[in-house]
Amino acid sequence: MYRKVKGTQDFFGIEAKKLRHLEGIIRAVIEKFGYEEIITPIFENTEVFVRSSGEESDIVSKEMYTFDDKGGRSLTLRPEGTAPVVRAFLENKLYARRALNKYYYFGPMFRYERPQAGRYREFNQFGIEAFGASSPYLDADVIISAAEIFKALGIENIKLKINTIGDFASRAAYSALLKEHFGKGISSLCDDCARRLDRNPLRILDCKIDRDNPLLKNAPKIEAVLSAEAKAYFQKVLKILDASGISYEVDPNLVRGLDYYTDTVFEFILESDDELGGLAVCAGGKYSDLVRSFNGPDIPGIGYAFGIERIIAIMDKQNLFPDLASRADIVLISLDEEAKEKALLLARALRGAGFYAELDYQNFNLKPQFRLSEQVDAKFLVIIGEEELKNKQLAVKNALTKEQELIPETKILEYFKENLK
Repeated sequence: MYRKVKGTQDFFGIEAKKLRHLEGIIRAVIEKFGYEEIITPIFENTEVFVRSSGEESDIVSKEMYTFDDKGGRSLTLRPEGTAPVVRAFLENKLYARRALNKYYYFGPMFRYERPQAGRYREFNQFGIEAFGASSPYLDADVIISAAEIFKALGIENIKLKINTIGDFASRAAYSALLKEHFGKGISSLCDDCARRLDRNPLRILDCKIDRDNPLLKNAPKIEAVLSAEAKAYFQKVLKILDASGISYEVDPNLVRGLDYYTDTVFEFILESDDELGGLAVCAGGKYSDLVRSFNGPDIPGIGYAFGIERIIAIMDKQNLFPDLASRADIVLISLDEEAKEKALLLARALRGAGFYAELDYQNFNLKPQFRLSEQVDAKFLVIIGEEELKNKQLAVKNALTKEQELIPETKILEYFKENLK
């Protein structure tokens, strides 16, 4: 037996429609905010992700699908969307187009993680990246766009958690404070935390293994070292969110450990009592140094990403999907070879007029063709036999009322345009 790889999924039938339905709603919302789509390759040179996430990050050290191609180049299936977008932004000199550039992406990502509720090794992600402005107004508008997506999807019980990790000066002071704090008890933490102590102690706060360790729980908070400018910036973001009617919780423990984050960081968390409760369904923040770290110009950015499988699971739980089942408008039933040819030509004309038309390609008996009409839940049946061909009339049966009438061939499109509005 051939089986799908652990941590992957097949989307078909209603599940495929859910994915596309979700995608359509998200696109409709985000394009009104001025974001345009960017599509990057599914794999990149490995250095793209090492440069953005850092060698000590879990993504790079544990989770990436990396391989050498036949030319000996190290390539990686993309584990996240920000780094490829930054690479494309620089390589194509998109920064020369305008002062502010706003992009969104939608597609598969790959991480070697333990599969669990809402988490897969191949997963779909929607995200945005805005380059060119360091502004609390932009930060707030980015968060507002995510809130509008949740609103459009109808998802309830979503909490916004937000924090600031300050500007570079604040972040450097905080790193020194954390290094002193964790240095006293580093032997009680995991090996990953020990490695991170000197390189980036903020990443210790992200540790999944030691998250309940008192050393982490009692770690100093960043507000102790925030500069006046960083405090004012964050308060402006919160003021705009207040004015926009978006509720939030300032969480001083929310610290995104990747090197490039500064100032505003945030997560949207699902509040529920089931296995999905507490999951971050959207996360993001501002990055002031990422573009420059790719040897690009000094251009700030901000972005976020949605986990699509998690959103689908939540919408299933909250019964938010509409009826996505497909119903055929018309099934064409043919009783001999000449009628089958007629049915095929008529199906083409009906489809060209915008109708969903189906037919059985091999049977002439009524029973299997009626069975097909039931399987696709057809609204109308068109029966073509010897008499219908001779008289150039088609027998049309309403599947709901069971009423049947003869319609001239030349009037058939007109008939369905009137009865399948």
